[in-house]
Amino acid sequence: MSYDAFPCCVRRDFPGVDAMMSTDNGRALCGPPQAEGLVRERLLRRIDPVLSARLGVVVAPHGTGKTTLLAHWAARRQARLVWHRVDPADAQPERLMAGLARSVAALVRSPEPCSTAELASLAEADGRPLFIVLDDVHLIVGTAAETELERLLLLCPPNVHLVVAGRLVPSFNLARPEFSTVVLVAGEDLRFRADEAHALLQDVHGLRIDPLRTLDLVRATDGWAAAVHLFHLHAMRCSPVERHRAACDTAAHYAWDHLRRHVLGDLTAHEAELLGVASMLDLVTPRHCDALLGPSGAAEAVLPKLVQRSLLVVDDTEPGLRMPCVLRRYFTDELRKSMDSTRYAALRGRAVALLEYDGFLANALRLLATDGRWAEARQLLARSGAEAFVPGACAWAELLPPGLVGTDPWFALAEARRLYDDGQLARAHAVACRALALADDAECTAIATELRSRSSAWGSISEGPLPGGGAGAEPPLRAATRGSPAVVARSLCADSPEEDLLAAGVASVLAGDRRTALPPLRRCAELLDKDRPAALAAQLVLALFETEEICTAPDTTAAEIEAVQRHAWLAGLSWLARLADGMLAILSGSTAGEEIADAVARDCERRGDAWGAALLHSVALLACVSSGVPEREGYRALAAEFRALGADVLASWALSRAASPLRADAVASAAEMLDKPFVGARPTLCDTRLDSTDRKSAAGCLRGRASEGSGIPSLAVTCFGGLTVHLDGALVDLTAVRPRARTVLRLLVLNAGRPVHREQLASTLWADLDEQRAQHNLQVSISALRHVLDLQGTGDGRRAILRQDDSYVLIVGPGSWSDLAEFDRLLQEADRYHRRRAPARAVAALQSAVDLYTDDVFPEEGPAEWVLVTRDRYRLRAARAAGALARTSWSLGQEQQAVGAAARSVEINPWSDESWRLLIALLRDSGEVAEAERTRRRYCDMLASLGIDSGTGPGGGEDRDHVRPA
Repeated sequence: MSYDAFPCCVRRDFPGVDAMMSTDNGRALCGPPQAEGLVRERLLRRIDPVLSARLGVVVAPHGTGKTTLLAHWAARRQARLVWHRVDPADAQPERLMAGLARSVAALVRSPEPCSTAELASLAEADGRPLFIVLDDVHLIVGTAAETELERLLLLCPPNVHLVVAGRLVPSFNLARPEFSTVVLVAGEDLRFRADEAHALLQDVHGLRIDPLRTLDLVRATDGWAAAVHLFHLHAMRCSPVERHRAACDTAAHYAWDHLRRHVLGDLTAHEAELLGVASMLDLVTPRHCDALLGPSGAAEAVLPKLVQRSLLVVDDTEPGLRMPCVLRRYFTDELRKSMDSTRYAALRGRAVALLEYDGFLANALRLLATDGRWAEARQLLARSGAEAFVPGACAWAELLPPGLVGTDPWFALAEARRLYDDGQLARAHAVACRALALADDAECTAIATELRSRSSAWGSISEGPLPGGGAGAEPPLRAATRGSPAVVARSLCADSPEEDLLAAGVASVLAGDRRTALPPLRRCAELLDKDRPAALAAQLVLALFETEEICTAPDTTAAEIEAVQRHAWLAGLSWLARLADGMLAILSGSTAGEEIADAVARDCERRGDAWGAALLHSVALLACVSSGVPEREGYRALAAEFRALGADVLASWALSRAASPLRADAVASAAEMLDKPFVGARPTLCDTRLDSTDRKSAAGCLRGRASEGSGIPSLAVTCFGGLTVHLDGALVDLTAVRPRARTVLRLLVLNAGRPVHREQLASTLWADLDEQRAQHNLQVSISALRHVLDLQGTGDGRRAILRQDDSYVLIVGPGSWSDLAEFDRLLQEADRYHRRRAPARAVAALQSAVDLYTDDVFPEEGPAEWVLVTRDRYRLRAARAAGALARTSWSLGQEQQAVGAAARSVEINPWSDESWRLLIALLRDSGEVAEAERTRRRYCDMLASLGIDSGTGPGGGEDRDHVRPA
């Protein structure tokens, strides 16, 4: 095929096209269109695998941000890239290939090829990766041009990568071995999360808005990018009050004109009628549509086309389709306006009858409630009985007039069920009691009694929203939160019945036994069709606890939580959806996410959802989210929340995070509040995958509890600034032993948990003695240490130092803590947050690490050779950590903290050129010119003391750019 008869088309849809023939470091300057809006890092990471894969596909409906995403990705990754925006004329393969040929030739500065094979050879030219991005590829799906495009990709070498974006999936044969790995980003991935929408509106558009209203906006629009943008345009013209009202507009009227013009403009009359009927249905099926429309079989042929256009989406929990929220509200309004009132009422009546017959009671009741047909709604409730009050089935009751709730037992029951599913447990209990007083029917009485029992079972104020248990008995999950979770977990055998799976899994989590918790939780998560609340709750727990550390795979964890949120909201379980909303915002690691999470927690408190607020506060503290209060104070407040809920296990865990083993008053305070002991020798919750940021707290608060009966004492040691030892929270006085014995202990502390051979110990400390005398001295020292540790530590015969063959080992038991190990963990955590691009969390971890480093390791040992290597290593690491803290704090605009961290870096290691240069640069850039000059002179004095000519010194001349922080 020759391209000679076709013009070689360079796309001119973006600025800078005249620069196409010039390149910068091998990258075409014309590139993609100018990227605007919010850069969503999680989506860039979703596309990144295309750097090694042959094919990437971004398929989503109109207005979801496909082009923006690819433009951001291309700009960020700086790849050699050809960008081509398809138009209908490109359905001719010669035209499409001619445009690509011209672009590739301009990129590699070669003559234009005349065939697909030559184009493939040209793309291979220098072997460097080449990316071809085709936008709006749906315009050629199913045409000869698409076939030729697939042929081009098959002819191209592995260094050529194709990324296509459009509203339809290309019809490529993805079973080919060349396409073994395909990177797919779908419409669900592109939906704006609440934290992203909040950041877009506030940080990009400068629009101040209540975080809760942002959450309402995202729910009303399903995170549709075009709708969020249209809201911004609408809100720019509004007063704050009107802006608030628009965000609460569940119909999203501001997006309707865009829908008519750009999404629904080419609908046929029959398709529009079908969508109007479908808008009445929570779950759209061909049978329901045909029963309401009339002609049998018509929907079966039309619905797949509407799915292909994303006007309907496949439900992933039940067999059927769902309509996106904005479209549903729009077509509901269109259906009402297109019919006279009599015909409209008759159609709605047929829909109610059909839905009741097929068991979709919640959908039928919502139609009746929307139309204000309360007499029919009451009759339906009475006919259906308990089936109408299953979890999530009474969300429609929000439309009930207060007068009906106060006078009718069935409506009172519906409101109680709604409040219970919303986590408003005290109010649910009060309304259930009202329903019980009004009940004049045995079934109504039974339902009211169960709801009253459930809403009071979880404490003196209300029941927590976790499912489990029936009337008259305390649910096992509730028992696990009160005390002895290990006993509860063991009582629910490994082969627990389905109704106890969630309780068995969560009880094991509370007992610190993650391994035992996972099997029942996984089994429970699969029971969506039998017990949806328990299954979704299990999925939420698994999202956090299935891996060893929180946020080990943040994108995967967030996607799992987002799925729970979506399913819970559709199922009417608003308490669980709200909890997932808050957790998703917390795990985003962004400032906007923190604002959303804080607003959700406050919303829980306002509603009376005390369990939701406490659980969100727990996740926020564990994820190191700044809440404006010191972390220890936050844990103390959290302990008070859990105590008020009667959750002693969770309260004691929070106290263990707030207390310090170095403070006897904190330990005593914790002991007073813990009137129920932990059971068993397993580590507690703070020792599971959610690693404690303060293991000292765990060791101190759990004195005599976590280790009770285990035979292994809880150990807490500090090495920075001098050795101190706590056993089970008690400070050990080492002044009674000789200096050499204390040195033996320091050697064992540096190797805590690992055996140290007796010859190594003897030769290190008594090198001037013969072997027999050295071993004797070692035995005397070990005996003295054991005597002091046993006497002043546990006093019950449990040994902290054990003999293993020819070695000695300092035993590390449950709840043990070491400042060296904690320092290492914090630096690893900071590194992980840097990789995740979560600078605020990295700053928190780095600050904690720098705070731990109070002085050198064992300064009391002087220049002893055995400690020098360890001492120098930690000094250098602490100085580098302070420098990293300074740079990261500066990037967040925290100038004072950055300067202080840089000064600390110099203080820790005054011989580090990098630390001095960083401090000088930060002082100068923060406007402290005089202090910067004084610091520069001190640096020059330090260099002079080493006999080094400082020259112009840092900050002068050519050094200026070198010292500026990144």
